[in-house]
Amino acid sequence: MKKIHKFEKKALILSALAFFLVVAGIYTGYPEFKKYLDARARNKDVLETQGITRLAEKPGETPVTPAPAIKPSALLDMPYTAQAPFANWAVHEESCEEAAALMYHYFLEGQIIFGGSTIIPLQKANDEMLAMKSWQVIKYSKEPDLTIEAWGKYMQQYYGYNYKTFKNVTVDDIKREVSAGNPVVVPVITHALQNPHYGRQPSYHLLVIKGYKPEGVITNDAGVKEGENYFYTWDILFSAIDAQTPKMGQGREMVVIMK
Repeated sequence: MKKIHKFEKKALILSALAFFLVVAGIYTGYPEFKKYLDARARNKDVLETQGITRLAEKPGETPVTPAPAIKPSALLDMPYTAQAPFANWAVHEESCEEAAALMYHYFLEGQIIFGGSTIIPLQKANDEMLAMKSWQVIKYSKEPDLTIEAWGKYMQQYYGYNYKTFKNVTVDDIKREVSAGNPVVVPVITHALQNPHYGRQPSYHLLVIKGYKPEGVITNDAGVKEGENYFYTWDILFSAIDAQTPKMGQGREMVVIMK
């Protein structure tokens, strides 16, 4: 019979001890391990009940989640200004971009009420829009009509916000963003809106949508002094969006702004 040398005997003892410790660890930790397995099973049931499917649980992989629900109707609290606060249209004829920017800015900063009113104080609105106009002249050498993409970039450069644009926009796209708490800005031609408060000259315009009903959208239309909470049907809205395409070269687009 082959003799076992001392070092071999020691190795066998250490191996046996290691095996014992592993078995003991599994045994003593089994209740916690079982709790972990049970919790995972319960979590899987909940996710499946909610219609959420996890494709994988590997590090770095993102679970698939459903799109946000669309509410039957929605209305966001948002401050308002006309683009010509003192009816000084000679100065602010092209200030719809600035007015939309100002309303969205105060919305994101959580300042909805000014002295008990949702109307941004006239002098404050006038001065801030003049500052924006001056910035554009310095930056662009003029005050241009801004496409949806360009306006989003402007909000990023001027205020430091982020933006997201959407193309081939549908009714549900608008509803989904407003349902999620995001006002929507769309491009239109003013007279296609069929708003009797507009003058005779049709022009390119940015329209802020802050709510909707089954029949249409609720807007803060800075192009007229009566524009707070102004309602347009879905058909009129999309006709006005389509009307700007020949002039601006963009289709049914919209943008939302985020901090």
